[in-house]
Amino acid sequence: MSKEIYHLTYFNELGEKYHVEFTTNEYHNLMELLFDKYLQEWGECKGRAWCGTCHIQILEGHISEQMDEEEKHTLSVIDSATDKSRLACQIPLNSDLDGLVFKIEEAL
Repeated sequence: MSKEIYHLTYFNELGEKYHVEFTTNEYHNLMELLFDKYLQEWGECKGRAWCGTCHIQILEGHISEQMDEEEKHTLSVIDSATDKSRLACQIPLNSDLDGLVFKIEEAL
């Protein structure tokens, strides 16, 4: 049985556009997928929502997973955070992300 392949698009800090393919639960969260396949030196706190280095801005789409208090607190101290901000380490990798477009914000 083959798993369905989903797609998302992101822009890095330089504005370069990348297309990503993934399967549900291939990784625990969005940060792990991007770190393993596309990025280096990202996620200083290893996914605990403490550092803000995996800060992204949602450009198109919606993430159904609600923010927990740790993520809200971390985003509250990031000057560039908006109502479209999320931490990639707190976003489960599932089919809800299919078609998502986001921008990776510069690290703190």
